[in-house]
Amino acid sequence: MKLQIITPTGTKYNDEVERFQFPSTTGLMEFLPGHAPMIAEVKEGYIHTESEELDCGAGVVRIENDEITVVCE
Repeated sequence: MKLQIITPTGTKYNDEVERFQFPSTTGLMEFLPGHAPMIAEVKEGYIHTESEELDCGAGVVRIENDEITVVCE
C-alpha cells in the first residue's frame, strides 16, 4: 500500500507500507492490503506502520485502491 501523510508544512511521509494503524475517534483502526474504501477521522496520536511510529495531529484519512492519504495537523 502507498501511504502519504500531509501536514500544513508539507509531505511528512510518502512510502510503501504493509500495515497502517492509527488512532481514530472511535478507537484504534488498522488497514491491511485490500481494505475496502473508507474515510475516517484521525485523533491526535501516533500512526504505526510495520517499521515506524509517526506522530500526527487531528485530521482525516482516506483509503482507496491500496492508497492511503492522511491529512493532519
